[in-house]
Amino acid sequence: MSYLHFPRIVFSGDFSSDVSTVNNDTQHYNNATFESSFQLPGQGATNGWWNPEGGATFGFQNCTIQQATNENGTTITDPALDGIIGQLVTGAEGRNSGKMVDLDPDQQMVSELWGVTFRILSAHNELLLEGRIKPTGFRDLQRRQTNGGKPNGQPMGASWTSVLEDVKYGKLAETSPILMALKATTQQNKISINLNGFGYYYAHADGRFSLGKILGSIGPWFENEPDLFAPARRLYGIYQRGQVFGGSNFIFDAANARLSIDLGGSFPIDDSIGSINFSNDLYLAVSKQPLTNPPAIRNVLIDGSQLEIIGKVPYQQGSTWLNSTCGIVDFNLLSDDVVSSLKNNQLILVAASSSSSQYLLIAREAIAGIVCRADNFVQRIDTNQKVTVNLYAYQFGQPLPQTEITITMEPPTSDTPKDKNSPPISITYGNNKPQDGLSFAPSCQTNDQGMAQIEITGNSIHSPRVYIDGQIYLLDYTLANQQPDSAIPGAAPMSISIHLRDDFPIPETPTWSDISDMMTQFANLYPIMSKYFINFADPQAMIAKKDILKFAFTRDIHDPIYMPATRDLSETKRLTILKWLDNPIVDDPATAAAKGVKLKSVDANAALDTAPPTEQQQKLAEATKAKNGSLINFPALTNLFEF
Repeated sequence: MSYLHFPRIVFSGDFSSDVSTVNNDTQHYNNATFESSFQLPGQGATNGWWNPEGGATFGFQNCTIQQATNENGTTITDPALDGIIGQLVTGAEGRNSGKMVDLDPDQQMVSELWGVTFRILSAHNELLLEGRIKPTGFRDLQRRQTNGGKPNGQPMGASWTSVLEDVKYGKLAETSPILMALKATTQQNKISINLNGFGYYYAHADGRFSLGKILGSIGPWFENEPDLFAPARRLYGIYQRGQVFGGSNFIFDAANARLSIDLGGSFPIDDSIGSINFSNDLYLAVSKQPLTNPPAIRNVLIDGSQLEIIGKVPYQQGSTWLNSTCGIVDFNLLSDDVVSSLKNNQLILVAASSSSSQYLLIAREAIAGIVCRADNFVQRIDTNQKVTVNLYAYQFGQPLPQTEITITMEPPTSDTPKDKNSPPISITYGNNKPQDGLSFAPSCQTNDQGMAQIEITGNSIHSPRVYIDGQIYLLDYTLANQQPDSAIPGAAPMSISIHLRDDFPIPETPTWSDISDMMTQFANLYPIMSKYFINFADPQAMIAKKDILKFAFTRDIHDPIYMPATRDLSETKRLTILKWLDNPIVDDPATAAAKGVKLKSVDANAALDTAPPTEQQQKLAEATKAKNGSLINFPALTNLFEF
């Protein structure tokens, strides 16, 4: 099962993502060359990009349930038929929902959601459903807007797929037949969820800065399925002349003669709010011959005798179609011929052409119906730590057993030399080196459920990127002897992204010089913290707030209060900081000078700072309230680290 199966609930609205951008630039990690201008907004390497004081928060805004589909395939849009229609989708109560974080400045293409709570509420704040989104990175990063991202600045879109865990149903849920059917159908108290985001505003325009559009769907989850992608068949765009379709998930339920496809993350749109400027009649069909066409700007025509039409895609229903349906289309009561042929033949998306006997190929299913994807494809690994990544293989929607999957490390990338006359101001170091940083088997084999596992071990590395902790590695995977499919967009869906952290032994008695470099880097990269709360480069400030810091550094890494908020540390570095906070020792002047550490006068017995907020802090709090709907409570423990 997946978010496309029945019973299904779809919602749409906005998402907020107040990402920090100082730490997007690798140049800014070099403490020796850091400049104050890097904390100011602007374009290019000489400043902090477009949102340097961001807090990395992620949340739902103005989201409502649009429609629901029951077990027999009937779509419901009338709240009189099910009270779930029109209800609110929001995040955690009393604080921001969670955070959106990159794996690393050298890998920003798999941004993850951490600590995100998902709730469905009535207008009177009555709970219907609540769950925690299992941390997941986005996939299917693809161009969406045909206007090139005007005026928002970001033309790309992407999808997060995950499961809701620890699901709770409110008393009001009992009045919703759809929710009760979902509760009865799904397993292990998990619910599948998919989020398609697009139209994100880098630009300060239209009153939508740091906002984007989001389309969502929830459905049942079953045992032996992946958590972080849908066990679905895949359709890929071929026609690239003005209108580009991306990758789409679809499921075919032969037993019930049904087909459901998600075009919400792939349908080309004319602007940042999901308007469609497209007029051709589009049809889903089954190809009677295998297709391997690569993406092309030329027309690829298919004779009508070589396909079997399933039905028309009803996107021409109006300008709000995408946001009201989330781009999900169901075809029920398929003919016996379609059911028979779709089991082992490719689904295609075609457009009517000037010739009544031919159709223009817009998108096709993967070659031979093959889908191979890693589930937990974003990993953070410490020295000597072992992690297991699950990979799944399917053919025409069915598990592909006893099949070999090969794993290869991508070759090293080169360093970029320092340019003394213009940015970059520091050497930019390459990735995937040293090549012996990871140990793993070169292949694995799927079991009867089409799942294989690869164990990856992190070996000892020592600052290959000098001023950035650890290294980024990409491990590519593919089915052995499988023809490459050039239609698959981008490399990220077929790679495992790994941040291997530096080997860092914990000092027996850590002093400030042992942690000063990493804390100074925090102060540089997180101006929202260093300017308004704690100057991490100042040991006195650290000691004054040591109790709050100890609380934040002991949270689970996926907790919204976890510190650091976005760029995480190795376990040994985190423990070293905690050990120092328990016994804060500042080096004597001679030792500090020898290590290049500047000291300030420190009161090791300083009490927690409980002073009222400054005028600057209060202004920041009011601005955050206007943006996120909640006021920062200074210096309240639970809100200090979650903007």
